[in-house]
Amino acid sequence: MLGLLGLLSFRQTLPSPCQFIHQALMSCCLSMIPVSALAANSPPSESLNLTSQESVWLSQHPVLKLGTDRSFAPYEWIDESGAYTGIAADYIHLIEQRLGVKIEPLITNKSWSDVLQAARDGEFDMMSCLVETNERSSYLLFSQPYLSSVAVIISEQSKGYIDTLNRLDGKTVAIHKGHYTIELLKRDYPAINIINTPTLATALRLVAEGRADAFVGDATAASYTMKQERILNLSFSGHTDYQSDFRMAVNKDNPVLSSIIEKALASITQQERAIIYARWSSLEVPSGIQPAELVKYIAAVLLLLSVFIYWNYRLRKSERAHRRSEQRFRNLVDTTDAVVWEADVRGMTFNSVSANAERLLGYNQQDWTRDGFWQEHIHPQDRDRTIDFCRQQIRQHMDHVLEYRFRNKQGEMIWLRHMVKVVVRHKRPRWLRGVILDITDQKMAEQLVLESEQRFRQLIESLPAIAVQGYDEERRVIYWNDASTDLYGYSKVEAMGQLLDDLIIPADATEQMIEAHQSWLRNESSMPAAEVELLHKKGTLIPVFSSHVMLSAGERQEFYSIDISLAEQKKAHEELDHMAHFDTLTELPNRATFYDRLAFYMKKSSRSRHQVAVLLMDLDHFKEINDTLGHDHGDLLLKQAASRLQSCVRETDTVARLGGDEFTIIIDELNDFKVVERVAQQILQKMREPFNLNQNKAYVSASIGIAFYPSDADSIDMLLKNADQAMYSAKSKGRNSFMYFTPAMEEQAQQRRLLINDLRNALSLQQFELFYQPIIDFNSGIVSKAEALIRWHHPERGLVSPADFIPLAEETGLILEMGDWVFATAIQQAANWQAQGQHIQVTINTSPVQFRSVECDLQDWFAKLKAINLNGTAVNIEITENGLMEADRVVTEKLLAFKDAGFEVSLDDFGTGYSSLTYLKRFHIDYIKIDQSFVRNLQIGSNDHALCEAIIVMAHKLDMKVIAEGVETEQQRDLLIAAGCDYGQGYLFSKPVPVKEFTLLLDV
Repeated sequence: MLGLLGLLSFRQTLPSPCQFIHQALMSCCLSMIPVSALAANSPPSESLNLTSQESVWLSQHPVLKLGTDRSFAPYEWIDESGAYTGIAADYIHLIEQRLGVKIEPLITNKSWSDVLQAARDGEFDMMSCLVETNERSSYLLFSQPYLSSVAVIISEQSKGYIDTLNRLDGKTVAIHKGHYTIELLKRDYPAINIINTPTLATALRLVAEGRADAFVGDATAASYTMKQERILNLSFSGHTDYQSDFRMAVNKDNPVLSSIIEKALASITQQERAIIYARWSSLEVPSGIQPAELVKYIAAVLLLLSVFIYWNYRLRKSERAHRRSEQRFRNLVDTTDAVVWEADVRGMTFNSVSANAERLLGYNQQDWTRDGFWQEHIHPQDRDRTIDFCRQQIRQHMDHVLEYRFRNKQGEMIWLRHMVKVVVRHKRPRWLRGVILDITDQKMAEQLVLESEQRFRQLIESLPAIAVQGYDEERRVIYWNDASTDLYGYSKVEAMGQLLDDLIIPADATEQMIEAHQSWLRNESSMPAAEVELLHKKGTLIPVFSSHVMLSAGERQEFYSIDISLAEQKKAHEELDHMAHFDTLTELPNRATFYDRLAFYMKKSSRSRHQVAVLLMDLDHFKEINDTLGHDHGDLLLKQAASRLQSCVRETDTVARLGGDEFTIIIDELNDFKVVERVAQQILQKMREPFNLNQNKAYVSASIGIAFYPSDADSIDMLLKNADQAMYSAKSKGRNSFMYFTPAMEEQAQQRRLLINDLRNALSLQQFELFYQPIIDFNSGIVSKAEALIRWHHPERGLVSPADFIPLAEETGLILEMGDWVFATAIQQAANWQAQGQHIQVTINTSPVQFRSVECDLQDWFAKLKAINLNGTAVNIEITENGLMEADRVVTEKLLAFKDAGFEVSLDDFGTGYSSLTYLKRFHIDYIKIDQSFVRNLQIGSNDHALCEAIIVMAHKLDMKVIAEGVETEQQRDLLIAAGCDYGQGYLFSKPVPVKEFTLLLDV
């Protein structure tokens, strides 16, 4: 049959019949012995040489909790009935019998990574099947390995051969969460992108669906899962150096149980391990649907049939030998997935079938030999075609192959392939012999491929952005999709049969296109993909990216062009180029363009000897517009400001936005410096005019700094720095003005830099000191609080005012370290006073920078307070109005943390900012401090008097107390007391003094 004699040359490679039967019987017998039968004969715990401590521990723990992976087949998993099963489960059953305890798997819906976390938290007594890693060893004690497997690379068949992990660099690998290979790959191959999935099946499906390039993991578990999940398009494509040594583990705090498990595992015999292996050794990767694999199966069956004929020929003289040979052949056939059969020609009734027919198709040998059985079970739609074709081939004495659908014992319709040999005697067909193969998987795969091709064709037809044209060797159009119509204007009817070069190839490119096409036909060179311009029906040129494919269609070649329009891309590129050089909000040149133009004007100035002026302008009080009206109104103001700036300069001058509310103007070819002053004055005037922002009017002003090239600087950075110093000087002198850069400004900037450098070392050199100013309780007339105020003893400058160095500390971030020192020093002093019997609440000023910074750790402050046993009520934190108005999430959380810790909070400089009653109520402010500007001119009947009274009444209504700052006269004190003010602070009582002098005040 079909070349069966080819098997003769392989005789020497086959095992002898006795050897083969012995191996098969041993395997079958071992696999049929249940693990429970082995466990029944397991030695008792007394034979394990347990120590007395271990025996006592076991008696006290008759039930052990087991952590499992619910989906790690075939090692361990929870089946549909909720039972714990798998290779590891068989070992656990043996250990139960040896130890005389009950090991209960904790069955949950947790993922493997969650199970590992539960093990870390000590929720299990032991775990049954996991690989030892450094991280897991930190909380688990591991046994010696009792199972081993290798980690392999699995990929989609069309991806090709990925032999080693190095070839996965830069690619995506799917691995289920908690698998040990994740830690190893991150260490050894950091360039691999890892996707963590909840289960192994999910990881394999990502690879099968093309959403991951490969899977790396356990070979046995992957093989089982691919078979169970019917994942047919994957194959083993490479190996790794990683080996899975599976161990049992217990919590690291339980070395006694670890020793017990180690002894129990060691007591499991090789015979018991072999039985467990035989029980699960049938797991294998499905062969899938590759034609090459099917050929192998057919060849294997044919080889087996050849062996049978060969043995039959050699042993026909001996009946006993014949029966032995026949039995051997049947055994061999029964182990394959091919059904061998013989049938009568007339009724096409089966005379015999191999015993494996029942295993593969469900029907026993008696069913198959019944008249009409085969015909009855063929799918009704395939029955007549199949039987007619078979009869026709028999009449012609022709061997044949047919495929049809067949109903198996379970009622499922499966696909079968019949390979039929027509046995002819005396020129007449006498018997039919052959092989039946189940090709359902292949048919399903073919159907998937067909559906995929159909979907792909529909996709190509419907994609609006990909134009595909097919043409023959003469360049006549044979295919034209809808996207080609949209792109080039010709309908399918207009295009079909026409020369491609008459439709879309420009006249000046026709000759080149024909030569490239002919060269491709001669196999000299293919047409490269390139960006080209092709013709629209209207005659316009369309930029496209065009690539080309040549396909064989019999003896002729077909060509396909795949064109993607670049019109939108080029438009987007132009827009991106515009965005790269122009500000998206104001449409002014941005910082990069400003630098380019300034560099150009400076080079031009070097040749022409003309000056170049740079005006750096910043809007005054712009932040208040954003804070009060919102950023949308702020953006509208910036656009209007940009328009006003452009109206103040020549078309040849450059107006640019550097960012925020900062603008620059470049004035080129200056012959008269009065031009610059005139432009600056005009800008100031334009910026003072009201801005109409929807239904609101806003008022701002501008501060301008001016510097010249080459008079003031010889580089762009120096020129901008000098202009910035001039602008800073304009702001410091009251804003709404312009200033020219002078060397004195550079001197001031230099002094400022030196002061910052000295400030960085002041804390480590212990140059800071806290002064304290008393706060008087107007009801009792005694000192009840002390405001801590920092002072800097500079070794050269003497006592530096906080007004000079606090802004620098905020700007540089040094305020954070300085604030920590102030807090620690102030609370220590409060604790000292309490130890002396003086309960003085210390008031500590804070900066908005401290509130906004995540580096300012309040927990560290609270820990310092706890370390000296000081209650939070002994501390009062001051925040400014502006700091409260900028209260984002971080600021809010810190204010609430102060309140939760028992601190009191004061609002400093009240009345100088834009406080909202909503903010006062929201943050539970305890004290309002009236700014000294309201107290300084306090007289009966004055506006300041009325304001102070209103603030005090409002504060008391909101359950807040009031502290008046800057009290210098007795009249001011008396008016404030009469208005109901609670506390006073000022030079009338004492200026800020060192701690020793303050302590003397307490004694007085």
